[in-house]
Amino acid sequence: MPPSILLTGATGFTGGFVCQRLINEQIPFDCLIRSSSNSKKLLDLGLNCVEADLNDLNSLNQVLPNYEILINVASIGFGAAATIVQACEKSGIERAIFVSTTAIFTHLNASSKAVRLAAERTIKESALNYTILRPTMIYGTPEDRNMIRLLQFLKKFPVIPIFGNGEFLQQPVHVEDVAGAIVQVIDCPQTYRQEYNISGKHSLTYNQIIEIASQLLERKTIRIHIPVALATKCIKTIQSLGLKFPITEEQILRLNEHKNFDHSLAHQDFGYLPRSFEEGIHQEIQRLK
Repeated sequence: MPPSILLTGATGFTGGFVCQRLINEQIPFDCLIRSSSNSKKLLDLGLNCVEADLNDLNSLNQVLPNYEILINVASIGFGAAATIVQACEKSGIERAIFVSTTAIFTHLNASSKAVRLAAERTIKESALNYTILRPTMIYGTPEDRNMIRLLQFLKKFPVIPIFGNGEFLQQPVHVEDVAGAIVQVIDCPQTYRQEYNISGKHSLTYNQIIEIASQLLERKTIRIHIPVALATKCIKTIQSLGLKFPITEEQILRLNEHKNFDHSLAHQDFGYLPRSFEEGIHQEIQRLK
């Protein structure tokens, strides 16, 4: 008999940590991959991979009947949620875990917000025993695309520009804590048909994040605050000249809205206990050395 768990998104950043967590806890599972995916890392771990397209109902209908549980770490921000839910219901899968994001709560008119909201709505209107997990900004290890860039910048330069006053709250979550939460809810009926925000231990201002990271790197950093209006105007001007800028206008605006989220319900229902930012970023810095 094949494993009863099917994992999507295994070749991605977070999915890779979910794979390792499942392996460590000796939970058998298979990985669903696209035919174009690079599955070498998964195969090297001795994992079984099955091919299907999350946007193709027919291919999912051929694969899903072999499983009882779906862990969908692949992004629901690309419009495949309706197809996945339909295939689960047709195949008889009753238990499904979906990874979403707290970015759905942004006040900005982000391009993927409507798609993700529609995806969550489809999941919640289904007959599945679903759990929706919404991580905040995920970081951890040199493979992340968030804090690693900040650390590398702070190591090289004594001055860092901050767009805005740097006082808006953030609550980054370590990728290992996200992977742990995903595995924790697999066999937890308390979490059926529930949704949870998955954040770091405490909220911090961006200024505090810079200060903590600088101290742990043993660097003295001068912060230069640039007004948001001036920064976005400059970016628009640069883009109008056909040039690229390392960050987007949307990213600057996102830095200037609160992104702190309470995770007490996750702690109450399945014992979620994330590490502090100090612990997580120290771990990341040690890996950079």
